[in-house]
Amino acid sequence: MAAGHNDNAAYEKQKRAVWVATIIMGVVTIAEVAIALNWPESWGRGVLNLLFILMSAVKAVFIVGEFMHLRYEMRAMMISILAPCLFLIWFLIAFMMEGQSWLALREFWN
Repeated sequence: MAAGHNDNAAYEKQKRAVWVATIIMGVVTIAEVAIALNWPESWGRGVLNLLFILMSAVKAVFIVGEFMHLRYEMRAMMISILAPCLFLIWFLIAFMMEGQSWLALREFWN
């Protein structure tokens, strides 16, 4: 009888974790859509892009931590998985800057 109770408690805990994850991801997504629809054009796109990158990073960290169970792992394993993500972020920033440079050169020569 006790084993059935423990199984039910574990199930309820997992069910609650899924609902919390759904709510957090839903709130962040709704915030992204609301910001995108109400963003004043006079504020520029750079800040908007930065906000989207940060909100996407929040969702990614939450997914990796909760659903890939990374927050329950040893610290060395977390670092070995998350360190390449920093290089990916650097890679994206570098390519966005490079693309902006190409756009400026293209506009200059036309």
